[in-house]
Amino acid sequence: MTESVAEAEPRVWRPRETVEPAPGCTPEADRRCVDGDAWWVDSCGVVYAQAQECGAGLCRAGLCDPPATRDCEGETVVGRCDGDVARGCDGGRPYAIDCGALGRRCVTTESGPACRVEGSQCDPAAEPPRCAGVRLLVCEEGERTEVDCRAFGGICGPPPGGGDVRCLQLPPPIPVEDCGDMCGCPPAATDEVCDGVDNDLDGWIDESGQCAPVDLVAFVVTDSGGGRSYSRDDIDAAVEQLRASFARTDDFGIELRLADVIELRRPEWLELEDTELDDLVRSGTLSGVRESFYVPLVFTDRLFVDGVPRPGLSTVPNGMCGGHRRVRGPQPPLGLVAVAKRRWPTTLAHELGHFLGLCHTHADHFTAIVSIDPGDDEARACQEPCTIEDDGLCDTPRDPGPTACTTSVECMVTCDDGASPDPTNLMGYYPNCRSSFTQEQALLMRRSLALRRAWHPCSFGPGCSCELVEGGCPEAMSCRRYSGDQGPEFRCALDGHAVPGGVCRGSLDCSASAVCIGQPDADPRCVRPCDDTTEACRCTEVGGVDHRICIDDLRRDP
Repeated sequence: MTESVAEAEPRVWRPRETVEPAPGCTPEADRRCVDGDAWWVDSCGVVYAQAQECGAGLCRAGLCDPPATRDCEGETVVGRCDGDVARGCDGGRPYAIDCGALGRRCVTTESGPACRVEGSQCDPAAEPPRCAGVRLLVCEEGERTEVDCRAFGGICGPPPGGGDVRCLQLPPPIPVEDCGDMCGCPPAATDEVCDGVDNDLDGWIDESGQCAPVDLVAFVVTDSGGGRSYSRDDIDAAVEQLRASFARTDDFGIELRLADVIELRRPEWLELEDTELDDLVRSGTLSGVRESFYVPLVFTDRLFVDGVPRPGLSTVPNGMCGGHRRVRGPQPPLGLVAVAKRRWPTTLAHELGHFLGLCHTHADHFTAIVSIDPGDDEARACQEPCTIEDDGLCDTPRDPGPTACTTSVECMVTCDDGASPDPTNLMGYYPNCRSSFTQEQALLMRRSLALRRAWHPCSFGPGCSCELVEGGCPEAMSCRRYSGDQGPEFRCALDGHAVPGGVCRGSLDCSASAVCIGQPDADPRCVRPCDDTTEACRCTEVGGVDHRICIDDLRRDP
């Protein structure tokens, strides 16, 4: 069942009308859940009147969830580990999950407690980041993580100005034209187009009228009989609130519209675990329903990550968050935004912010990659000092997060360390106060939206053809070789996380159309294909490779 903006509403989505009990039948004989609300049923089995509006609560056996409370009975929104019991807030309702009973341990993550399998759990307060040669060892999301900084052409060490050690990315072997400006040449002004860039250099990006509205496709999960926890009014209200959250008065807003409503009759997804969510993202169920770009919005009953409920989840654009690549594995080209019935009124806007490249305001960026030129003070002066802190954006006040900060009814924030976060920021964890995005958040979302729109035609349908050396792919996509009926074909695919010259395990790790090439006496490296016009590249032929490569990319450790 699909509905277009211009089409009439399908009968299944018409609101149920109140009727009189059947003649001779006893009224209020039973209650039943219909479209997420409780309805009266007479003794003849006729559903005739609404008994209770469940709102953001679930309806079970004809009864609505108890109402949400502001203080969630003392539990914080982000939650906590109480030994091996995960405690927190599920859409304003407290929960307690015994991880031990599941054979797991409770660990603290940026998004809340999680029940993880016994293994490499750690406490970030007790284990600060450290270097082991070129590798960064960090306690991330409650687990020990090892990052090989060589994948980014860098080393491990403290960033300029001090602070915790990180991967420091050295300048790539591509020259920058010298215009007498230590930070590079200013771009030339051109006509403004919808590409996420300030083409006319007036300080605005994709001004009003340059970009079409963003289509939203709502996927509503139902049971085997089509029963669901959302009415059409629920979907319309959620989208209308979403539209209001992304509308702005400074010309940086994003216009949204509901394009389709699609039923997913998959009862096993009514309580959607993170493992099932990954399968859903990669299954193709959500892709291909429209030729042009759209955002899949999945509405289900409950969502779980590592056994713990979450109000919403989202994928980020090719692993990017706040301008940094935070997820290093291959990413799905489309992704999704998913929300549970038990959620905050601003959860959908918060998750769409993630879908468009925003981090939490209290984000942990230990694994963010810092681009520097150690030994060149002028190059350091070109770096934005705030871009590796919190959400990676300069106009977001520092936010220690809800575990260290409390908010009053009037949304006044008090933090243990004296910080002054903005509780109205939609990417924060102060849901009763959230209402807006900052200007830099709005600009980054417009930038991410342009990238996602450019990727869409290359990822679905016939795809985008390209040339291995000449390229021709949208930004952040690489030209890849595929096997076709008539021999090798070259198509655009999303970049990997490793830069040219970085260590790799396979070509999907690489960016800039580089391929992973092994060496007899060193780790494999991402190496660019080239010709005589490729800049900063000694282009040569090597055995076992059917195209010329930049031999400079086969560099040794710094």
